[in-house]
Amino acid sequence: MATHDYVLDNATGANFRSDLNNALAAIVSNNSSSSEPSTKYAYQWWADTNDGVLKIRNSSNDGWVTLLQLDGTLTLEDGTNSAPALGFRDDLNTGIFSSAADTLDITCGGTTRGSFSSSGLTVTGNVTATTFVGNVDAVDGDFDGTLEADAITVAGVALATVIAGTTVTTATNANHISVADNESTNEENLIPFIEDASATGNVGLESDGDFSYNPSTGTVSATIFKGNIDAVDGDFDGTLEADAITVAGVALNTVIAGVTVTNATNASHVSVADNESTNENNLIPFIEDASATGNVGLESDGDFTYNPSTGTVTATKFVGDGSGLTGLSSGSGAQGGGSDEIFYLSDKNATTNYTITGHNAMAAGPLTIDSGVTIQVDSGCALAIV
Repeated sequence: MATHDYVLDNATGANFRSDLNNALAAIVSNNSSSSEPSTKYAYQWWADTNDGVLKIRNSSNDGWVTLLQLDGTLTLEDGTNSAPALGFRDDLNTGIFSSAADTLDITCGGTTRGSFSSSGLTVTGNVTATTFVGNVDAVDGDFDGTLEADAITVAGVALATVIAGTTVTTATNANHISVADNESTNEENLIPFIEDASATGNVGLESDGDFSYNPSTGTVSATIFKGNIDAVDGDFDGTLEADAITVAGVALNTVIAGVTVTNATNASHVSVADNESTNENNLIPFIEDASATGNVGLESDGDFTYNPSTGTVTATKFVGDGSGLTGLSSGSGAQGGGSDEIFYLSDKNATTNYTITGHNAMAAGPLTIDSGVTIQVDSGCALAIV
């Protein structure tokens, strides 16, 4: 084992020969030594007897690259899928590498396509072969061609045993199918239709996500409805486009012939029907805003009504000066000549409960309070019977 700095010094004949022989010995032994040469050159060989590997100095002369074991075993760096340890000169991202201990990986174009490990082979992508021989143990299987097997088992039991006593016949197209009643669920159910508009006989069914029915609302949804729509009522939230519009079978332009049609504006007058005897509570319209003038809307309130049959106006409360009101129920007044009210006639019997609150009161006696009737005078108030 020898190393050398590969510099031959000027010396006497015997010393020069000894220095030259040492350099040659280092060359033929690949600078074999348990420690690296003290003088290093780019691409210099070193048989590292300590690690038992052959190394070569890198091009930058700042590190060693391990090539193989000294016993002849070929070793590689682990590498990656984009830079495999064993690659090809014209395709450096395709080859073999090791992603982990006890794992051999194959990469193509920088993508790992196969990995061998202690658990078996994992393949990413499609596996194509003329024939697979042996046991195929898979979670799922999809056989597009013919499945040929000497024996078929289900959970380790022969298929013949599994279906023993079961009559198996060739499936045919059904004349009827089972339909569930699901009329109240709030969901968009797809509507099935025949796969070919001209098909008859045994055909398939299809569906389209844009054509659905909601059982909860009774709504059919589609992108476009074409053809004759014959309906009792129609509600078009968007634009109604029609080549022709008819009313009771008559073209719309004929129906309105001779009628001048202009853009609708706010009316100065409205038509009012005379309905003065009907026994019903009609809502009384009023302007939508107390301060509004000009073109405004009308509103109504269910608590403010008028009955034409009885002439009664009903409201929750009447507020304001009631001095001009007539027909209000009160005590009888004995009037003199003209409009003088000289006397006030008072009933002699109190027939209903009464509470005097917030005022003083006076009654003409004698006053009889009927049995079970209560006259209550609140604190701070007074009742005088004259």
